[in-house]
Amino acid sequence: MRTARLVLLLLALTLGGARAEEAGALRSDPSLPLRGGAAAAGALVWIHPFTRDPQPPAAPGWSHRLTEAGWDLWRFDRVGGPDPLAAGAERLAAGTAALRARGYRRIVLLGESRGAFIALVALRYPGLADGVVLAAPAAHGRSVERRPQALADFAAALDAASPDAPARLALFLFADDPWDPDPARRAALFRAAAERLGRPALVVEHPPAPIGHGGVQDPEFDAIFGACLVAFLDLDRASPAACP
Repeated sequence: MRTARLVLLLLALTLGGARAEEAGALRSDPSLPLRGGAAAAGALVWIHPFTRDPQPPAAPGWSHRLTEAGWDLWRFDRVGGPDPLAAGAERLAAGTAALRARGYRRIVLLGESRGAFIALVALRYPGLADGVVLAAPAAHGRSVERRPQALADFAAALDAASPDAPARLALFLFADDPWDPDPARRAALFRAAAERLGRPALVVEHPPAPIGHGGVQDPEFDAIFGACLVAFLDLDRASPAACP
């Protein structure tokens, strides 16, 4: 019986693709093929929200547009316990440097909620990535008393961004998000930072749909913004002025 179970396990691993590989704190997604730096069109790094679930959230459905176009999906997983911003940003930057060493020509970060805030803080590291998509960045809870600090930390992270910032910067802020301290102010700060850095910026503020803090996970997000966002992240063509 034990031999039969072992055979079934080996068969499942074979059919399911290679087991996860590591690049610093990043892990490849074992549910998808790993082409490798020399063959892949690029590396998409998924930075999920804070979670205590042993199984971290899957990348939003939008990610299939890149993986089906030849990109490898990597994950920056943090489960339970402390989830510090500065240390997380440092580990993320070390991970993308490891991906560069593997030969990836393009790297795009996709962060949601606390994952997005970690990516925001990581903008201080030169060579971090070629594109960054921040979906509803949050790290300070929902209390009204914490909103001034949340806004100050958002501004400070942008002020600290390296002059060698990613070539494309995108920010999505959704309506009915109790974690957002001031959508209009954050959008203005982001646009100003991108202008200072000389980078194209895509800012989507309170679209009619999807709504809520987890808007990037809604199937509507891919249907409405998917194609335009891929075009924005294509460094070989001029960026669209707005999406959709």
